[in-house]
Amino acid sequence: MRRQWTTKEVGYIKRAALLDSTNDVVNLEQMAKHLNRSVSAVSKRIWLLRQEGDFPEIDKGKAIDTAGKPYSDEDIKRIKFMVKKGSTAKEIAESLGRTESSIYSVIGRLRRKGVIKTTSKKMWNSSDVHYLINNIQFDENGYTTNTKELARALNRPYQSVTYKISQLRRDDVLTVKADMTKTSVKAKQAHDEFNQKRFATLGKEVRNVVTTPSKAEVVPVILTVSSNSTGEEIHQYWTLDGKLLAENKKAVSCN
Repeated sequence: MRRQWTTKEVGYIKRAALLDSTNDVVNLEQMAKHLNRSVSAVSKRIWLLRQEGDFPEIDKGKAIDTAGKPYSDEDIKRIKFMVKKGSTAKEIAESLGRTESSIYSVIGRLRRKGVIKTTSKKMWNSSDVHYLINNIQFDENGYTTNTKELARALNRPYQSVTYKISQLRRDDVLTVKADMTKTSVKAKQAHDEFNQKRFATLGKEVRNVVTTPSKAEVVPVILTVSSNSTGEEIHQYWTLDGKLLAENKKAVSCN
């Protein structure tokens, strides 16, 4: 027989639930243990409470971690701006805190829609390669600083020159390697230039204040993910001052 929820139990969930920046509850396991119920049962009860307005709807767009976070209109504007300025997918990814493959996917989608211009391919000859090797310049972190000028001199698309430089690095023809732990000077400049243009037109931003139910406490949460010796994946949620709020453990499946 299914165990019915009591008013006392529901009241406990409303008081004890901790929400992260997306309004997701981070201490399900702790509440389930306190109530002697399954995590799925507590999760379903919270879902019902959201439908009744006792908890705010989940908004993944407010996630602190950018992994899996939807691209905002502002992100798309920045990608288009940086592509136009000649930035590589890696540089754009570093600027937005995204993966390079994700940026490639967005750029490809924008090209298919005609938002970003697609350029035709042109075969490389030995003379072009020789010119590139003898004229390429690097910043203090090993990133190329004059790709745009090289592309103009060689009458080639920016991305074509970028790809050739990467290929020459892999083949050890170019011995100067980029320091992957640091951002290129140009990427930082493009990032700063975009923000300057943005704030020059928008002025001061007005921060939206989201009203949440008084029965639920909303706190900023930092998520850390680690693994223990038994192969379990441990998700821990911390306050900004280092206090552990909740910890979830789950087995990692091996395919």
